[in-house]
Amino acid sequence: MTKRLDGKRIVFTGRLASMPRLDAAALVRVHGGRCEAAVSGKTSILVVGQEGWPLRKDGAISSKLKNAKKRQARGQTLVIQTEEEWLDALGLQEQLEGIHRRFTSTQLGRLLKLPRQRLAAWIRERFVEPAETIDGVHFFDFQQVASLKSIWEMSKAGVGQQQLKKSFQQLARWMPNLGEAPLSLLEDGGNILVRLDQGLAEPSGQLQFDFRDDEEGILLNAPETEPTSDEWNSQGAEFESNREWKQAAAAYRRALLAGPANPKTTFNLGNVLYADGQVGAAAERFRHTVELDQGYFEAWNNLGNALCDLGETREAIEAFQRALEIASDFPDAHYNLADALISVGDVEEAHKHWRTYLRLEPIGEWAAYARQCLATG
Repeated sequence: MTKRLDGKRIVFTGRLASMPRLDAAALVRVHGGRCEAAVSGKTSILVVGQEGWPLRKDGAISSKLKNAKKRQARGQTLVIQTEEEWLDALGLQEQLEGIHRRFTSTQLGRLLKLPRQRLAAWIRERFVEPAETIDGVHFFDFQQVASLKSIWEMSKAGVGQQQLKKSFQQLARWMPNLGEAPLSLLEDGGNILVRLDQGLAEPSGQLQFDFRDDEEGILLNAPETEPTSDEWNSQGAEFESNREWKQAAAAYRRALLAGPANPKTTFNLGNVLYADGQVGAAAERFRHTVELDQGYFEAWNNLGNALCDLGETREAIEAFQRALEIASDFPDAHYNLADALISVGDVEEAHKHWRTYLRLEPIGEWAAYARQCLATG
């Protein structure tokens, strides 16, 4: 075997997408190179991992990458490569599958621990756009997932807007092959679109926070007047992310009292009531939501779930069907409708919706259950 790294000293920074760091170090040895922990005057190649961005927990660019750039400027023969470029140079195209893979909405939500309804809202409002949609199934590329995940993690650590902007702009200049820095995910009128505890904010701006310019963390506006509806919504979302259902419900109710009825607020209130076991109250909130916005298909779907739990299966079926009239490619509604149809003995119609669900969401536990239902008849 040709030893393509013969005599070269390799350093890694950032998280690798294709393999664990120990495996990468072993690969370096197999190809005749030497893996080292820090950039030095003898370093030949710095490999930048592509699962996320080469940033520290405080949002600053990794010390290895900064050191390497300084040494390049001083004339040291040191190559900085992305993980993809490094694997390609070694002739290991099969390892690139991890970097080039695509993720469905379900997989993205699972990776980010993000409720399906919230991700669906982001897609609907074009806050995050799929790289590709095939037969109604949304696919996101690896860089989109890595960017969202990195921003989320750093925001939860309290990293400020100015630090993130500075780092992403620097990376865009230094390593354009890493992809465009996700600045569009960060800014809207000067406000960062990231929530510290539960992820990225809604595109409406309702859940935005203002960040300090001194990179010391966040500074929530603290008005002396009674909190606004938007501010109560923010508090409700924070409680919801921490699974504090009763506190979340109280905050969402205050949001409704502080401003005009908002279908997003009533929908969120229904969700936390349902999670708290108050199924009847949740059903009423979902009904209120669709009264305010008859096109809110997620609310029709969740109303169906609540009605099923209350034993009102026929009305639940009508709610699921209404959701699909609005969004025929909404997989959750196909799944739930099929389940409800089975319970009333309409197996043939249920199978149609199981098959549609599998076309839309072919991977995951729910898909396995759907296949089992089709197989058993």
